[in-house]
Amino acid sequence: MNQVVFTSWLHSLAYIRNVCAHHSRLWNRELGIQPVVPKSIGSFWLKTLDEIKNDRVFIIISIIIYFLSVINNQNDFKKKLFDLFIKYPMVDLAPMGFPRNWKDEEIFKVQ
Repeated sequence: MNQVVFTSWLHSLAYIRNVCAHHSRLWNRELGIQPVVPKSIGSFWLKTLDEIKNDRVFIIISIIIYFLSVINNQNDFKKKLFDLFIKYPMVDLAPMGFPRNWKDEEIFKVQ
């Protein structure tokens, strides 16, 4: 991953941290600070980039999953995320930027 992408990701994560820390709405928020989305950084990255916007929380969740998989691929972030989706099925994921076939992305497959 190049420096521009990495820096933008860290900046975006810091922005999201501040949104959460100040109890602001995140669900369907348009991100004020948007990460650079690389075309490819290996096989464990998003493939359907044409459907993905970098101004919604979906890309942030993807970045978190990517970082966690590199740091500790035994983490349970995805399981906890999916448990939330199951617990609250009435929440529409589209306003968060989740594309139609997001579950088909390798990064979201539970191992």
